This record gives sequence, structure tokens and C-alpha cells, in this order.
Amino acid sequence: MAENQDYNNGFNQDITEQEYQQDDQMNGGGDAPQDSGSAEAPGKDDERKLFVGGLSWETTDKELREHFGSYGEIESINVKTDPTTGRSRGFAFIVFSQSSTIDKVLQAGDHIINNKKVDPKKAKARHGKIFVGGLTSELSDDEIKNHFAQFGTIVEVEMPFDKTKNQRKGFCFITFESEQVVMELLKNPKQSISGKEVDVKKATPKPNEMGGMRGGRGGRGGRGRGRGYGGGYDYYGGGYGGYGGGYGGYDYSGYNNYGGYA
Repeated sequence: MAENQDYNNGFNQDITEQEYQQDDQMNGGGDAPQDSGSAEAPGKDDERKLFVGGLSWETTDKELREHFGSYGEIESINVKTDPTTGRSRGFAFIVFSQSSTIDKVLQAGDHIINNKKVDPKKAKARHGKIFVGGLTSELSDDEIKNHFAQFGTIVEVEMPFDKTKNQRKGFCFITFESEQVVMELLKNPKQSISGKEVDVKKATPKPNEMGGMRGGRGGRGGRGRGRGYGGGYDYYGGGYGGYGGGYGGYDYSGYNNYGGYA
């Protein structure tokens, strides 16, 4: 009982100090793809997926197919739109049949569509982060890591340490290479590790931490329970209307000041 109390108290205290919250809501909903296919799902076919930013509002999948189809066969296209107005958000994802086509596109120089220079980049899935609560002292660090490693590639594991009690706290944070792994994990929020049940939630910054508005606090991560967890999150203010917290599961920090995509 004391250990569970420590987990609850420690969780509330640390999350408050980090100004983070646990949010089970998944990102990326609400778009109406014109020709989506696998271009819709973050983390899927990323080695063949191209992100195209800077599109004019009038550009559709037809113009994109005509332009980029000259570099190689296109499998699917997803132009992101506003669910309320139906207007383009100014960016899209294209999946080619061959990954080598992306290199051809990127090496071709400037790309002009509808008299507007667009910005193609290789799609890069945004990292996903989970909170794991209910950890007992009987569970070793390796048991925890090995359990979650079976779901996807782990980028970082953060296990806050209680210096007073000289033991690991009853929760941890795990960052995966792709946010898609987190979405799959959330389908089963109760996980069993070596016979011990633990709780899994999605770890996300509070809204007022998005867009780098208060990003200066990220430098205090050395405290173990400080505010340095922000590095694993990808929320970019002024960029494509904050779609799903970051281009629908993709990381394009260079668009921080791109603007005009509300």
C-alpha cells in the first residue's frame, strides 16, 4: 500500500513540476484525405513517403500527381484539409512505389506547383512517448525495457530516482522511434510485466508548452524529475495549424515560423 501511495504522490508531484499531463487522446484525426492510402498513417511506409509543404490552397492531389509522378510511380497521396472548412492546410504526404524516388525528388532542385515554390522533405515519423505507472521495486529496469522493446524501437527510457528512499520511483517514461507504437500500446493500457500489472498512458505536453512558447524550460532535465522532457515532443507553433500536434505525427521543426497554416 505504501508503495502504491508513493507512486501516486510521486506521479502527481513530478508531472506538476514538469508541467506535463497524461492524455489518452490520439493525434491525427479529423482530416478528409483526397487519395490517402498508406500516406495517411504516420510511421507506415515512411521509407517511401514524402512530405510536401508550402502548397497553395488550390493545389490538389491531381497537381501533385502530375508533378511528382514524373519522378516515379506514386502509390498514394494525402492532401491534409481542415475538417470544418474543407480547405487545404497547405501540406501533403505522398507515398512512392520505390524509396529511391524520394532521392530523385530531393536532388532535382526547386519544385514549382501552381506558380508556387513548394518544400518537399523525406517523411520522418515523430517520436512517441508513454508514461508507465504502477512499477514496483521488484521489477528491474531491464525487465521494463525488454517488455516494451517488443512493441517497437526505443529511443530513450527515463526512470526518475527517489534520492531520499534511494530507489527508483513507481513510474517511468519511454520514448519510441515512432508515435504509431504509442497508439498501438494505448489499445491495451493495462500491461503485465513479469506478472505485475502496470498502467500505460500517452505522455504529452500541456497546451501552453506547445509551439516552443515556453521552450526555455527544457534545460532543466538534469534533475531527473525536472522540466527537461520537452525534447521528445514535436509541437510547432504557427506551423500548419498545429495539425495533430505536429503535422499528423511527423516532425518538421524547420516550419516553426512558416506561418499561414491555421
